[in-house]
Amino acid sequence: MSKVLLALLVGCLVGMVIGAWLGYRLNIGRDRRAEFNEAIEPIRTALMKDEPITEQDISIVIAKLGRDGKAVLNTYRKVYQPKMQLAETMLKKDYYGKVKCTREEYIQSKQLKKEAMASLLAKCKHL
Repeated sequence: MSKVLLALLVGCLVGMVIGAWLGYRLNIGRDRRAEFNEAIEPIRTALMKDEPITEQDISIVIAKLGRDGKAVLNTYRKVYQPKMQLAETMLKKDYYGKVKCTREEYIQSKQLKKEAMASLLAKCKHL
């Protein structure tokens, strides 16, 4: 009888330790997710309003998130910036800043901007 009781106590103790550890890990994950969502919200809002994102905006997110924000930084540098620069060069402007390009170039430039914003928005989705 005492061996059965001992096995039951050991099983309860092991279950309690595993449950506590699992609860701790899930709690940390929830906190990190909330922190990520809070830090990324200004960029998401700007992208949804079709406002341009600067390197300074991304650096603020990196300062808050550390290594968790590296995916956003990589997408910004490798996808968003080149597409936005290409879209700007396609829009030829005169001395006064008036756009001087064909309609096809204008439409293609808008499409590039939309793709750049969509790729960055995909990395900034809420977790």
